[in-house]
Amino acid sequence: MAGEVGLHKVVDAEEVEKAREKEGRVIPKAGGYAPTTPEEAALDKRVNRKLDGVIITICAIGFLLQNIDKGNVGNASTRSFAKDAHLGKNDVANSISLLSATFVTLQPLSTALGRRFGPKFWIPAMMFCWGSACLAHAFITSRAHLLTLRLLLGAFEAGFVPVCFYYLGTLYPHYMLALRLGMFGSMFAIAGAFSGLLAYAIFHLKSARYKDWQLLFLIEGGATLLMAAVTCLVLPRTLGTAWFLTAEERAHAVRRLEIDNPNIDEHGNPVEDDGRITLPNIKDALTDWKKLITIACNICATLPVYVFGVFMPLIVKGMGYSGLDANLMSVSPFLVAACGLFIFVYLSDRLHERSLFMCLAMAVSLTGFIVLTSSKNNRLRYAFVHVALAGAGTAAPLMAAWLTDNTPDRGTRSIIIGLNGWSNLSGVIAGQVFKERYAPAYRFPLTVTMVMVAVGMTGFFGMRWVLVAVNRRRAAVTAGWTEEQREAERRSLVRRGDRKLTFVYGY
Repeated sequence: MAGEVGLHKVVDAEEVEKAREKEGRVIPKAGGYAPTTPEEAALDKRVNRKLDGVIITICAIGFLLQNIDKGNVGNASTRSFAKDAHLGKNDVANSISLLSATFVTLQPLSTALGRRFGPKFWIPAMMFCWGSACLAHAFITSRAHLLTLRLLLGAFEAGFVPVCFYYLGTLYPHYMLALRLGMFGSMFAIAGAFSGLLAYAIFHLKSARYKDWQLLFLIEGGATLLMAAVTCLVLPRTLGTAWFLTAEERAHAVRRLEIDNPNIDEHGNPVEDDGRITLPNIKDALTDWKKLITIACNICATLPVYVFGVFMPLIVKGMGYSGLDANLMSVSPFLVAACGLFIFVYLSDRLHERSLFMCLAMAVSLTGFIVLTSSKNNRLRYAFVHVALAGAGTAAPLMAAWLTDNTPDRGTRSIIIGLNGWSNLSGVIAGQVFKERYAPAYRFPLTVTMVMVAVGMTGFFGMRWVLVAVNRRRAAVTAGWTEEQREAERRSLVRRGDRKLTFVYGY
């Protein structure tokens, strides 16, 4: 029955607000762990430091390599890749959209398999497969080869990010999570910067056997294969078996998650998570209209990540820079993106706000797009690429944290996080609007991106209002309840997870 009842912490909205006022500190809106003594706080920092140093580092490097392996076709396109591989003028753009056919549709399945077999094994398995597909790009000689490899690359990469998001959600308490998801998610920006530098360096290598673009795929695919082996060796299966934590640290890491989100049966007794996904889990995920609408808004919010992650060298090249310089000049905007992301996710955890910081970041990004689409001054446009990127990547980690906060049942959460992977449909949109005919300024594609970001921001504001209204309505219903009634609701199978009247949504 654990899979049906799942994780739940009984918290009343009025009690939370009173606790905030009484203790003079921020208490999570939907409940959550917080250290209560200086000694516990010191232990907490020690555990987080080790988790960050091992788990976040390994997952972040994997994400870095995923972004590089997915976007390096854009770097190769600034060289003789299309000519040597006998590609048409829109074949690369179409292949980027085609990748999403498998990358997007297989996200929920891959995430479910990641929960069933364990992230420790599923994450490196995905890395090994997509690294092999990336390496094979070096031997493309036709359009058919390119399209086949992009389909395979999408299939193998599908689920990597949501599985990592789900995995991290099982290691950190709620309001320590967004910063860690941001540390992980910032690799999209670091990848954009590093891939430009790496491509710039590789394109200067000389080989009697391989073209420079072939070396790009060979080196970057090989690095992923090596990292897959390291990942399998280093990642722990559970917190209780984390080899880098002491016995005291392991016990504390497990205890704080039990406080934050206890896994209980219908009698209210703690049970161990068995990794199952039940039909009620699937039903709850597919019928949760609030989360599904939020995920739809996230398609709009994540479009700039694909736009800049794949087409940045071409956008910068359209501002008058040469092929080599275009790769080099794409570095600094991505560094600014990483800084902006860290600021927003840190404040989100600190102030226990998700949607407001998502919308604020998107507003910053919109400012950059306005200049990119309206100005004819290439120097000014290049400067505002930095502004557009400063808020472009924030939505993804904060969205994952928001869904994790509000989906206490781990089985249902894995499905929801997997469904959130469908926000990568933005990759299809990016591939279809960034056509060669809009070069060199790409004003129409950038305008489409700007409008979609504005739509997504409006949607997030709307869903915030909905969750606030739900919390108020539930508080009114449960205001006169006795402790016995609250306990009965906690154990009831009529409503599961966040649908229980005692659950308070975070927003």
